[in-house]
Amino acid sequence: MKRDIKSRLELFRVSGELKSGRQLAEELEHDQSDHLFPGEGREAETAFGRCYMRELKFPLEHRHGDRMLGGILHCCGSNLALPTRNSNLESFDPCKALFLDIETTGLAGGTGTWAFLIGVGRVEQDFFLLRQYFLRRPAEERAILNHFSSLAAAFPTLITFNGKLFDLPLIQTRQLLSGFKQTEPDLHLDLLHCARLLWKNRLQSRSLRSLEESLLGLSRYDDISGAEIPTVYFDFLRRGKTDQLKIVFRHNVLDILSMVTLLERIALLGGGNCIEHPAEALALGRLCLSAGRTAEGLSYLKKAATKNSASLSVEASLELARCLKREGSWSEAVSIWQQIVANETANLTAYVELAKFYEHRARDYRPAFELTTRALELSGKARNQISGGELSQVALHHRLKRLKSKLRKTGDQITGSALDPVDFNRALPAKVITNSSSSAPELSSGRLSGLNGEPAADA
Repeated sequence: MKRDIKSRLELFRVSGELKSGRQLAEELEHDQSDHLFPGEGREAETAFGRCYMRELKFPLEHRHGDRMLGGILHCCGSNLALPTRNSNLESFDPCKALFLDIETTGLAGGTGTWAFLIGVGRVEQDFFLLRQYFLRRPAEERAILNHFSSLAAAFPTLITFNGKLFDLPLIQTRQLLSGFKQTEPDLHLDLLHCARLLWKNRLQSRSLRSLEESLLGLSRYDDISGAEIPTVYFDFLRRGKTDQLKIVFRHNVLDILSMVTLLERIALLGGGNCIEHPAEALALGRLCLSAGRTAEGLSYLKKAATKNSASLSVEASLELARCLKREGSWSEAVSIWQQIVANETANLTAYVELAKFYEHRARDYRPAFELTTRALELSGKARNQISGGELSQVALHHRLKRLKSKLRKTGDQITGSALDPVDFNRALPAKVITNSSSSAPELSSGRLSGLNGEPAADA
């Protein structure tokens, strides 16, 4: 009897009517994969088993938001070197760059977090190829990492959005745990770093979604937040649910395509094109100055200072005056500070800089006293008190005390707590504002020296 049952079970196995648990699991995986993206998914054999991936091809004429993907072909390395502050990007070639974005089982990272979806994109001939490696079950992780690592090693440049802090370190952790060599690109261009430098003063948020809506002409619909993504994946593992998982795949596609068009936008701005807002001119001015491109930096700052944006105009003007002061162009710097003060701004910097100028260079203590007194009044009215530095009330009181002492020594009488009103915009003697190094004090490390042969009290 037992033999008959065993024989019949064997016949069922041979005919395929009876399947083992492993066979059923594999069939379920194939069914889920085929059901996810019919005709787009495929499997690749690796030394560590099968690896599932989905591939999409976008023509370079494909419009994403208000830009086409093919725009990255015109991205010049010299234009990217400025906003990235990396001169090594002079050799950048868009056809040798790999875009990377991952979806994970957690946002904290660490050894317990998997990258269940690894999205990569690259230019190939006349189209943009986007591939998504999907972890159908944890046992396939080594196969996916093996295939991905081989692909990434062929590209000298990696492009991510917040990838230096999250995407690449997480993948490197998974590679290390799986015994693979870690991906180490020659160049890593993190677009989030560029966004923070270029649009800090324009946009409250530099998230990819905010950049899409504000700069790239793209509004997402039926999308999913990053916090929800881990739950969707675990629902797939436990219950085979795929409806929400498809939205995660779409989310990943949009992230990569947005990085492509954002790269073009950054390169255009780095080349001085498409400046749509004074905050961008201000950012470029600062970047040029830090790169030693002074003439360009001053030009951008002047553009930002003349735009109709009060707070940005003042910030750009102060940056311009600071640079002119450093270059020894005192008359121009003083003119800018006077203009800011004349407009009755609440910004203390212009008052203090003018006070320093009148005290240490012009040796005219009365306007220096008045400016410091006004700065103290404004500081007292400010909602947020400055706790340290030369703009703090402690420093301003100290400056005022010193100026009172100097005024008494010169015989200038102080009535009450202030002097008679002084015209700060009056013409200054030419000998005071000359740029000649022979008669003007030297500027060194932000401090004035050369007054009576001794260092000044402050800069």
